[in-house]
Amino acid sequence: MKDRFTSQKIRYGFTIIEMIVAILLMTILGVVVMSRFADSNSLTGDVARDMIVSMSRTALQNSLGRSTVTLTITPSAGGGEATIETSDAGGTIRTETVSLRSVSLSGDINITDSCEVTPGVSSISNAAPMTISFGTLGDIGVSGVTGNTGAVTSAVRICVNNLASDSVCVSPSGFAYAGDCDV
Repeated sequence: MKDRFTSQKIRYGFTIIEMIVAILLMTILGVVVMSRFADSNSLTGDVARDMIVSMSRTALQNSLGRSTVTLTITPSAGGGEATIETSDAGGTIRTETVSLRSVSLSGDINITDSCEVTPGVSSISNAAPMTISFGTLGDIGVSGVTGNTGAVTSAVRICVNNLASDSVCVSPSGFAYAGDCDV
């Protein structure tokens, strides 16, 4: 008498339909992941904006009741990155470097229109860095892009890619925030 299980063949492997479904799912997953890596430049403006806001707040905090602190944004000669530095009479307080891949920086003082409506007056470059001076009360002193500086009466505006959402505004009281100047 034969065992009823010996006549059955044990099947290993996948059917062609299972293989096609698996390949299709892996392809869809690969396309989604690659699109995230391929468009990494879209986040570079956000990172630059956030770093400028963070360093502005650091400068404000270090100036309160102590001494005048200067925030300087200096793109590299090739434009691939920018150095953001806070310093006082004693020297450098903090320095950060941020990538400027496909990012343009421009800035001005006392213009509070949206960067999309009125782009920044002066391009921030290695030859013309942006400086913002924070006084001992946190107020903004003489600031602006080299060659276009003056007393700040309404705001300092830094346009990142001339987008309102990526712009930085520093109010006359020294508070920095992302977005359009609404002071």
